[in-house]
Amino acid sequence: GASPWGASGLRSSHQPREVRSSMAQRRLAEALQLSQELVIVECCQEPAKWVEEGSCFPTSLTAPHRVSLRKDSHGIYSLSFAPDGGQLAAGFGNGSVQLVDTVTGLPGLSLFPGPHVRHAITAVSFHRLKAGVLLAAGADGTISIYSLPSQSPVASLTEKENEINALDVCRDGSAFATAGKDRHIRLYDSHTNQLFHIMEAPDFMAGDEFLPHSGHSRRIFALCFHPTELHLFLTGGWDNSVKVWDKRVKKGAQGMLNGPHICGPGIDVKGDQVLTGSWVPRRALQLWDLRTTRMWQNLPFPGSPTQGEFLYSARFCAGDVVMAGGSGTCGASLLHVGTGQVRSPVGEGGWPAKAAGGGPWASRVAG
Repeated sequence: GASPWGASGLRSSHQPREVRSSMAQRRLAEALQLSQELVIVECCQEPAKWVEEGSCFPTSLTAPHRVSLRKDSHGIYSLSFAPDGGQLAAGFGNGSVQLVDTVTGLPGLSLFPGPHVRHAITAVSFHRLKAGVLLAAGADGTISIYSLPSQSPVASLTEKENEINALDVCRDGSAFATAGKDRHIRLYDSHTNQLFHIMEAPDFMAGDEFLPHSGHSRRIFALCFHPTELHLFLTGGWDNSVKVWDKRVKKGAQGMLNGPHICGPGIDVKGDQVLTGSWVPRRALQLWDLRTTRMWQNLPFPGSPTQGEFLYSARFCAGDVVMAGGSGTCGASLLHVGTGQVRSPVGEGGWPAKAAGGGPWASRVAG
């Protein structure tokens, strides 16, 4: 019979995987040095109308807020909207986190994890239930947990010899997870901030085999909890696969999407749909069926024949609208899944979009 890990519709590049990954890393470094402006865009239509009518698409995008960054910020590495959409957190290359009021576009608090820590903030996430709590993870393996009212970190955790690339909070707020360079997935109790489980990557030196149910074989760049299935989360990275996990299961992935080459926050999930944005020249934006782990639809992202698509980030927005961005088009675009209509509001033609923010409730997006 057919394998449950059926082939994807992704057309692979002729370049070796190692070459593609090193190119992605180099172009990402160049992109981050150029990202000196944060753009927040307001969509004209009400998000409730998007959801109600299903097929609606914002007819226009208005009043973009352009938030200039300090020259020593070293670029934007990560973005996260608060659960109510009123605040946006941006993690920078100099180790700081900047809060922005999404209504006014004005900068708010600027947070540093400590006087001597200046590693890039590669992932940020607001707590789902605890108002005023923000988690920020760095390239040095440090996780800082901030109380925004007190403007200071209330806890700091360190993953030795790891470079954290992804962090997310479970939708019931009970746990958060991290992943990165060492390929292990760590689960923390968000009430005690204690590590309670590690889903270990295969150890090839010890003779472990790489199987569909094993961990990742190369570094992880994306981690995303399911918005309603509280125990499920997905991870993806350089090994051309997206793994589906259940945090109640101590060992082994529950499924695998075969194909996506993830080099940033390029995974999102809504219901039974998974959205992936791959750092590949063609067919980079794809929808998958979470139940069957099969590729369902290639979305026509507006990449040019010469520059390609090369996506770092992908997010579901309201209704049938998705957002994605990368280094191919040097910006981020909104795309309607049903009609293929495209709006290109963020950073068009200027700088590569490493991070893009939005959500199922979102009438605002950022990149």
